[in-house]
Amino acid sequence: MSAAVHPLETAALRRWRRLRAEGRGADADAVLWDALAQEPNLPGVHVALARQRWPGPDYRHWLGWFHGHLKPRLYLEIGVEFGHTLRLARPGTQATGVDPAPRGDPLSGCEAPTRLFPCTSAAFFAGLPADDALATQGFDLAFIDGDHAFDAVLDDFIGAERLAAPGAVLLLHDTVPLTAATAGRERRTGFHTGDGWKIVPCLRALRPDLRVVTLSTAPTGLTVVTGLDPSSTRLRERRQAIRESYAALPPDGVVAEPERVLALGPNDPAWLARWLSAGDAR
Repeated sequence: MSAAVHPLETAALRRWRRLRAEGRGADADAVLWDALAQEPNLPGVHVALARQRWPGPDYRHWLGWFHGHLKPRLYLEIGVEFGHTLRLARPGTQATGVDPAPRGDPLSGCEAPTRLFPCTSAAFFAGLPADDALATQGFDLAFIDGDHAFDAVLDDFIGAERLAAPGAVLLLHDTVPLTAATAGRERRTGFHTGDGWKIVPCLRALRPDLRVVTLSTAPTGLTVVTGLDPSSTRLRERRQAIRESYAALPPDGVVAEPERVLALGPNDPAWLARWLSAGDAR
């Protein structure tokens, strides 16, 4: 059974819609921010603000776009849950999903030949047989959307990069936090990005060999990484120092100036197609 909607959220969203219909956009947004000032845990209000801030295609639309544009042979997804994004893989792709607690039947409706590993990503990366297709050929497209704590995202990136094929594209979800309250390590709100956003400044600082851009897509951004190097050991060797140095990084800067911290790109498929073609994405 879903949790009851807070009456403040219902009232705020109703007034927000009315003001937007009247063309009073600034007043409409002020209603949402005022509601959050009174009660910081209003998921519907957070979603409305995020979609207002980042109009255009959302992250699921983008995932479908990547499958259509890249036509990957092998696709890896960390964090499957219900399987909504896993089902975006097309029949010509071999898909692999990893989730320690998948919900429902994630494989139902998958058009691509798909296998599901119901385990942690750490166990998956540690136990992948050497003769597995992912180990021998590497993925062409990967999507990391598992545990949103920075430590876990860092480990998932390290583990996934070792399985990347030449020209592979790796996507990281939940990298554009909306507010400081929703961007912390501990979950205190229904709408929550966690502190996994730290992976973007981390990669930009420590892996200048990578090409990194973050799409300003609702509700919480999508970071695109190319130039992956399976032989790189820099992050793995410095893992503990990285965790310690980024642990106390506050979210205020990225919330206030995401363009500067995250190297935001436009929410525009034509622009991204040019960005990909300028690099080594296949």
